[in-house]
Amino acid sequence: MKVNTNSICLASLLLFSIFVSGCATYGGGNKTALLAVEKGNYPLAMKEMQKVIKKDGDDRLLYHLEFGLLKHLNQQYQDSNRDLSIASQIAEDLETQRVSNLLSVAMSNPRNGVYRGTKYERAFIHYYKALNYIALAFQHPENWEAHLEGSRIESRKVSIILTAIQKERGDYQELKDKKSGLFTKLVDTFNKLSGKLDKDSLVFRDDAYIRYLTGIVYEANREYDDARISYQQSAKLYEQGYSKQYHLGDEITEQAWFDTVRMMQWAGGYDGDWEKLAEKKLSTQSRNALQDYPKGQAQLIIVEHMGMIPARDEMNIRLGANPYTKQLVLTPVYTGSKQERHDQYAWFAAMYSDRSLIDVVRNFGSGGAIGTIGGLGTKKISLGPVWSTVEDLGLIRAIGKLGIRITIPYYRPHPKPFNNTKVWLNGTAKGDMVIAESVSQLALQEQLLNVDKDLQEALGREAVKAVLASGVSSAAGQGDDQLKSLLSLAGKAINTLTSQAETRNWLTLPYEIRVKRLPVEAGQHNIKLVTKKSAASKSRGGLYNQSEYSANIDEGQLYILWNRTTGLTKVKKQKPIEQKTRTALKPQVPLVSSAGNISNGLL
Repeated sequence: MKVNTNSICLASLLLFSIFVSGCATYGGGNKTALLAVEKGNYPLAMKEMQKVIKKDGDDRLLYHLEFGLLKHLNQQYQDSNRDLSIASQIAEDLETQRVSNLLSVAMSNPRNGVYRGTKYERAFIHYYKALNYIALAFQHPENWEAHLEGSRIESRKVSIILTAIQKERGDYQELKDKKSGLFTKLVDTFNKLSGKLDKDSLVFRDDAYIRYLTGIVYEANREYDDARISYQQSAKLYEQGYSKQYHLGDEITEQAWFDTVRMMQWAGGYDGDWEKLAEKKLSTQSRNALQDYPKGQAQLIIVEHMGMIPARDEMNIRLGANPYTKQLVLTPVYTGSKQERHDQYAWFAAMYSDRSLIDVVRNFGSGGAIGTIGGLGTKKISLGPVWSTVEDLGLIRAIGKLGIRITIPYYRPHPKPFNNTKVWLNGTAKGDMVIAESVSQLALQEQLLNVDKDLQEALGREAVKAVLASGVSSAAGQGDDQLKSLLSLAGKAINTLTSQAETRNWLTLPYEIRVKRLPVEAGQHNIKLVTKKSAASKSRGGLYNQSEYSANIDEGQLYILWNRTTGLTKVKKQKPIEQKTRTALKPQVPLVSSAGNISNGLL
């Protein structure tokens, strides 16, 4: 059989174009749906998302996570709970099941595997279910007690999940004790010299904010001692490391301690103890503020879910082989816009590139000054005596001169798009919302923990595919070099097309969560939230978002108002809507009110 040389050249060109183009990511596939979320058009978001993910198959967990949250935002609280309950069961089953599709993943890409979710995603399932039950209590007063009990159950479930995570991964005090050892200090010093990540400091150990929300649920139901326990758990977590790890600041720590002391006062039996704790943990201003919260004081609690969690992207890496130094060489292949290429370089340089003192010396010896600088853009894996084994396996032949395309997931920098949110109550400024949770940092740090694993699995996956493709071309016959070359290139092209990184994550989660707690008198209140765009944001306009609400709060009522601030609008004013109270219906039950998303107003 005669094969034209031009065909081989054409195949090479095709392979190169595929090499740099890459494949669609999960976030990219859902771009239209996410734009609809930003505009508050949740029915359209669900319609568009159905085109990308299905309720059966490998994305079934993601399907129910995404639709559970979208239905929550669309105020379909019962439907939201059904989806989230299914998601919880799927996540639990996947936690215990063995992976049954390892071969298909190894031969193609991680998107052919089941999405298992993360620890923090499991916690947020029950967080949103608790919010749903609070809303349902007001939508269906005839089932008031049942829905409030549902919120308590979800709070207990998330506490069990978080406690299990803490036992598995250790708490912040255990981490502090571990880091105080001599061996750990020496290893940490060497890691800093070589640029290694301190992975112990990135582990998700518990969730201080969800513990705080659990305290609110218990307080709303007048279970003051249970509320005290949850608030204290939250305060300790924030103080011992959670605030520092996720860049939250100190305000939320003092707020959690403030509510711990307040619950000690309200529960009774802590005479002398709460004074000591207040003196130790609270500022003079906060201690004085305790006077504004006599037992049963009506409160307004605002929970603001800000923006959108970043989507994971993927970048290309070329795997080559240097037979002279017996090294595998990883070189990033930058694609996309100038900013995207810059972001890819920054991720690779920070996570993978050769930059330790030993690597600098080695690079200088082999390539002079250029080799030293170039080390920041490559990673070399020295095989040494293993080189001959790798040759025998056929990997070096499979890599060839063109190399193999590897894809890994990464996060592009996502500067906070918002400045502080100003709170106004009846025309009087009441200060800023307090940052209580950074979901974007939860996602980023989870990814950072897996950078080595991502690279190792990608290398193994593409190496197996390349060796098998090379074996097919060798079977074409000993004398037909052109045919073998063409088959080899075709095999690489097919492998390149199927090479994808794991870019799935729960995309409808917010960027961060903020809270504000205010004592109020019974009666009608006008609430205004004003959020400005940050200097780092590229969005245009003056005010990022402005919303106004009207709330009729009863004596002793715990009124919870939550919203979702998204979009790129200049100013958005909310028409005041009075929420009906349930005092006449359930005077003996502590009242909890809730408000929906900005674009849909109050319940």
